[in-house]
Amino acid sequence: MKGFEGYKLQAVQQRLRLQINTIVERHRTAGVPLTWKLLHEIEREALQALEQAGDLGSTYRSYIRRMRSSRWGYIPKLDEPAQLAGHKDLPVAVTLIHEAYRSCH
Repeated sequence: MKGFEGYKLQAVQQRLRLQINTIVERHRTAGVPLTWKLLHEIEREALQALEQAGDLGSTYRSYIRRMRSSRWGYIPKLDEPAQLAGHKDLPVAVTLIHEAYRSCH
């Protein structure tokens, strides 16, 4: 497997950030609080949008799949408020969703 090219990897992360920000804005505008269940829904929707764009190579599609929270161990799917403050080493997608929810008004 050919290694990642740093600038392409950063581009994928930025595209993911844009997808997440758009989705989070929709939920925040509707006044929906961030729950664990919603966090998973946002993550799934954003990653699917990137995969469906069709312009990512297989190496980067694999990277996106590894960004999912399900690959990082247990992150609850409860319909309760997501409390992420103080947690370290969260998956990239989860971290971006948390940042977007905190900053989107």
